[in-house]
Amino acid sequence: MMDAHKLPTVSVLIEGYNDSLDLGSALETVQSVADQTYNLGQVEIILTGSQQQAARWRVALADERRFFAVKIIGADAHYYRLKNLAAEAAHGDILAFTDSDALPESGWLEAIVRGIEGGAEAVAGLTLFRPEKGSPWPNLAVVAASISWGFIVGNPGGRPRGFLSHNVGFRRSTFEQIRYRQDLGRTCAGSFLYDELVRNSLPIRFQPDQRVQHVFTWRWWLKRLHVRFGYEVFQLRRLNPSARYGWTRKLGFVEPLATMTWHMLLDIPQWFRFSRQLGWPWPRRVAYVPWVCLMSLGARSAEACGMYSTIVDPERMRRFALTN
Repeated sequence: MMDAHKLPTVSVLIEGYNDSLDLGSALETVQSVADQTYNLGQVEIILTGSQQQAARWRVALADERRFFAVKIIGADAHYYRLKNLAAEAAHGDILAFTDSDALPESGWLEAIVRGIEGGAEAVAGLTLFRPEKGSPWPNLAVVAASISWGFIVGNPGGRPRGFLSHNVGFRRSTFEQIRYRQDLGRTCAGSFLYDELVRNSLPIRFQPDQRVQHVFTWRWWLKRLHVRFGYEVFQLRRLNPSARYGWTRKLGFVEPLATMTWHMLLDIPQWFRFSRQLGWPWPRRVAYVPWVCLMSLGARSAEACGMYSTIVDPERMRRFALTN
């Protein structure tokens, strides 16, 4: 039983939805949290997943003593519902969200705590990709991360342009007032939560040293992730009339092509913002621009395919989004 007079500073919340799709391992994520520079005696781990996953985790973590506490919740629920369930069970004043297919780097927790204790209500950081073992081009995974996740990059200490639900921290009292929407399945809820923070003028801080490494394969990146992104963008424009570039929904069947072109144009300045935060020297950043253009074409084409598929068969794409 938890001592009511002694509570953890931070609760790390790990969903098992991606683990259930064989996209990663929640236990590997727990291990990466154990490798943090932050004092683990002040860290509570909360794992949420299916009943079957919960039973497996209880056996694997039965002797875990490195953290303040480990709590495991079994619930057959979707991605964002699992995150909300974890938050409801948390005791830390700070909530650090990551996913079962992401590995936080060693200074991740320290950065989150520093940001929240420094006055932010939410903090967002950089996400990189872990290239496949033996990959001869690891820097191309950095380019891929820029295209997929680089949209959030803002000025350090200033407001990010968004956040990623596998790498975000909140003051618990703030998250309790807003939370993730649960009526949209696996998609879009992060965007609505970010918009709500902005609408309420709550301080959100971008922190380049708050980093996680996300699982990555080229096949998944092109055939699953960015196809799902296409579905999400298409849906957001219809669910949220104030969404960026929402006017493009009036273009009808041309909307996916217009979106693809515009996103490709944005990917180049986005690359320079992203690589600058990683400390890449200017000549090296410029040298990779041809790769940015080529890979952007592939990723944004996949998104256009996802958008067209949504137009043709929205129910099929909804099911696809739930499982990818």
